[in-house]
Amino acid sequence: MNWMTRLGPWQIAAGMITVAAIAWAGEMRIAVAADAAQAEAPVSAVAARAPHILIFDASGALVESHPNPVAANPGGAGPALAAWLAEKKVGTLIAGEFGAKLAQALKDRKIGAVTASGPAAQAAKKARP
Repeated sequence: MNWMTRLGPWQIAAGMITVAAIAWAGEMRIAVAADAAQAEAPVSAVAARAPHILIFDASGALVESHPNPVAANPGGAGPALAAWLAEKKVGTLIAGEFGAKLAQALKDRKIGAVTASGPAAQAAKKARP
């Protein structure tokens, strides 16, 4: 008798969900809207129009630094940034403040919004789960 025969289908499904949740949690990333491309850069006062987006891993290490891909959009920068962050598997965005459209777009995508100031790396470490 193998393990699948001894366990009911719901137990197997629950185990798969637990494993998937653990794997996803290990990949959760934190984005910081920043005024420059380095980890020591100040957190930007604005989110969707920040010059740079820094992405930190769950341990607080800087893993990616990007010029903000939507900063120059004539409109809809907030929802566009939320979509981009979701593609990057970001779970939390840190900025000085959030516009209403961005806040709603983040909420719709289940991305947390945290206000902070100071160095980006320090803000990311404080926001870790």
